[in-house]
Amino acid sequence: MKPYQRLNLISLTNAHKFSSNNKIWLAKAERCGCFYCLELFAPSEITDWLEIEDTALCPNCMIDAILPESNLLPLSREFLNEMHQEWFG
Repeated sequence: MKPYQRLNLISLTNAHKFSSNNKIWLAKAERCGCFYCLELFAPSEITDWLEIEDTALCPNCMIDAILPESNLLPLSREFLNEMHQEWFG
């Protein structure tokens, strides 16, 4: 089973909600990923934020498409690609 197929409690639309106002969620995560450039990295690599929304900008592409990994939101490049196709396709 592919990691994104375990995502039965959350849809792509609901997952997208974690890409904004996500500073608190990212503080709890060990890993995160960008569904624009499809990179996976540690939240500690994030240095730029949209201050008004506490929204992370990707350290690789500077797009606000960062998702924190969690039990409900397991990240893989395949899942990030699904998100990319849905939102940037």
